[in-house]
Amino acid sequence: MLTLYHFGPVANSLTPLLCLLEKGADFENRVLDSSRWEHHDPAFRAVNPEGMVPVLVHDGLIVRESTVINEYLEDILPDPPLRPSDPWRRAEMRVLTKYVDEYFCPALTVLGAHGAAPSASKIDKAVMAQRLAKMPNEEVRLKWAKISETGFSEAELADARRRLDNCIARLDTLLDDGREWLMGADYTLADIKWYSMASALPRVLPEACNADAAPAITAWLARMAERPAVAALPGYAPRR
Repeated sequence: MLTLYHFGPVANSLTPLLCLLEKGADFENRVLDSSRWEHHDPAFRAVNPEGMVPVLVHDGLIVRESTVINEYLEDILPDPPLRPSDPWRRAEMRVLTKYVDEYFCPALTVLGAHGAAPSASKIDKAVMAQRLAKMPNEEVRLKWAKISETGFSEAELADARRRLDNCIARLDTLLDDGREWLMGADYTLADIKWYSMASALPRVLPEACNADAAPAITAWLARMAERPAVAALPGYAPRR
């Protein structure tokens, strides 16, 4: 039995959700409400003490971290294959997913979290203090403390945009030779991982990621949108 705890088809939660759909896997869909801080409730912390999603539970075994979850899914559900069979190409695929985890996602998180600052700053200070005290992960706690007080500085926001520009440039370089997918002809976990973040770029940086400025990326995003698994994603969004 597979169970996925997640926030819906967005960012890191999108990574394993899309992989499961590409695999045609039967799984229990457990969408947590981040606005209600359900990922910090005792019920979920019994699953992941860090209070972070996504989390995959497989027959009682807990697998964390979105990229690791996808590698695990590839091991237990090898068909259809989403990793290159060649060892070197598989290593190159992992370089691409590592870049998203270590560079792309943190930059995007700054802009996304800053967007929550106006509403977070309106929360009663005592209520926010109680909420912060319940956050098990120190980095998450520090981030929300900043968001609720001042938000990110202009310098931090500018640096995040600079890094996202670098991500756009790297993605454009990969696709500029006319390849269909990031690893060439084969659709892989690299496409899934990059799409989990890059799908937000036309909205976050419309001046840099559009049909005129980044035609290869725009075409790749359109190909991704045509995949049946991606088309199925709205059904896995939270229903409020």
